[in-house]
Amino acid sequence: MLGYIKRFLRWQGRFFFSIYGPTMLTIIFALLQAHFFPGSPVWPIGVFFIAVMIIFGRYVKW
Repeated sequence: MLGYIKRFLRWQGRFFFSIYGPTMLTIIFALLQAHFFPGSPVWPIGVFFIAVMIIFGRYVKW
């Protein structure tokens, strides 16, 4: 029974990571950029998001 629970939780974790992973990484990047570089432009956030989407699409396979 514990094996089924572990398998289910692992499956749910992969599912949520594949859906919300790029968005969460982009939000974390934006917060860190605003914290460490307060006067920086906004365009690197979009470039980072596009790069993360390409990386997730190419290398993250479930």
